[in-house]
Formats: sequence, C-alpha cells, structure tokens
Amino acid sequence: MQKKRYVVLDALRGFAILGICLANFPEFSLWTFSDPSGWTVADKVTRAVLTFLVDGKFYTLFSLIFGIGFSIQIANADQKTRTFYRRMIVLFFMGLCHLLFLWSGDILMLYAAMGMILPLFIRLSTRKILSAGGIFLVLPVVCEALFGTRLSDPLLAEQWRICALYGITEANFGT
Repeated sequence: MQKKRYVVLDALRGFAILGICLANFPEFSLWTFSDPSGWTVADKVTRAVLTFLVDGKFYTLFSLIFGIGFSIQIANADQKTRTFYRRMIVLFFMGLCHLLFLWSGDILMLYAAMGMILPLFIRLSTRKILSAGGIFLVLPVVCEALFGTRLSDPLLAEQWRICALYGITEANFGT
C-alpha cells in the first residue's frame, strides 16, 4: 500500500529547515561569539537582517508543520497512537545524539517531549485546547513572577556544571 505524501508540507518542512540553518549559521561559524566591537557595518547589517527576517520565524513554521503532521498521523485510520509514540521516542533519541555529539542548541528533544503529550488532547474541544495552550503559555511567566526563577534555570545550571567538567566555560566564548 502506497502512503500518501503531502508535497506542500514536505516543501514547507524543507523551507523551514533551511531557515533554521540560516538562523543557526552565526553560531555554527562562531561569528556570534566574536567581539562585536570588531564587526564591520556589513556584519551589523547582516545580523540585523537575520534577526528581523529569520530568527524565530522558521522555528514557528517548523512547529506548525509538526502539529499538522501530528494531526494527519492521528486522522489516518491506519495510524495508531502507539505508532506516534514510537516515532516520538526515535525523535527523542535522535535529538539526544544531536545534543551530545553535535550541538547544544538541539530542539528535537523538546519536540519529542512535547509531542508525547499531544495525544492527550485528541478528543478535547477547541475551547479546552485553547485554554490549555493559554495555561502553558502563561505558566513560565507566573513561575518566574512567584519564585523569581525560570523553569529552565536548574537544567541550565546542570548543563554549565557538566560543561565545566570538560573545560567549557563562558570564558571560552569571549563574551
């Protein structure tokens, strides 16, 4: 049985990945870690254009396509939630390998972790889904206001502790 492909979604996914590569290029090239006082006018214009036209936009597009792909998988009669969870576990381990061996800016593990909770929302009404989305959007702000810390602070502290074991400190980045 031949699987139906959504060519437009595949093209948009490729476009989003290209944009994510553009957004990450300054870090990959170590340009972000250079001393800004040595930047030329062209460097500053390039940074401004990347910030305005690229940063954040392609992550949003990729996230939207991820959600659409999820809804298509679940809507197909031959796709079971179990298959989706298996895919999320594979995605998680791909992200873990990417994080450990290539780059600390991995997003795949976050997609997989968030993807694991998506099936819980399958049968909810639109109003309940929007309410849950609002809660998830406001939760980090409320936690920071109440406790004076971001939810990610303990994880970031642990990441820096592990990095320090291998001689990676903020001093390595020249900023």
